Amino acid sequence: MRYLLRPLCLYRRAYATLNTSAEVNTNPVVLRSYQNECIQSCLEALASGVTRIGVSLPTGSGKTTVFLSLLSQIPSPPTNPNATRSLVIVNSIELARQSAEQAARLFPNWSIEIEQGNKHSATGLADLYVPLLASSLCLT
Repeated sequence: MRYLLRPLCLYRRAYATLNTSAEVNTNPVVLRSYQNECIQSCLEALASGVTRIGVSLPTGSGKTTVFLSLLSQIPSPPTNPNATRSLVIVNSIELARQSAEQAARLFPNWSIEIEQGNKHSATGLADLYVPLLASSLCLT
């Protein structure tokens, strides 16, 4: 079996532009100590040249908050200072919505798009692009 990237459509669904003013946290995120340790370990690994990082945390420990906070702290590479967008691939619409809604609460200035096959197509140009795995690949 072979998988190919599916071309993106032009319909855009941007969660960051939803009216969430009542839900937006205007205070900076206060991370738990283990979340800070996790982020610092990831940043140190990246600084040492590691390109693949795995993080394992139990249910309810704030994995979404950890990875979003980590994304906000990763600097653009010196060779490409305009590289500011992030791709988060998930396997369910629930995880896509959770990631998008949490990102909109934590970082209201980010543009966020979800890709869900024919239901929700995205431009891929948002600050945070969240496709479902099945939307990103097609079986040939």
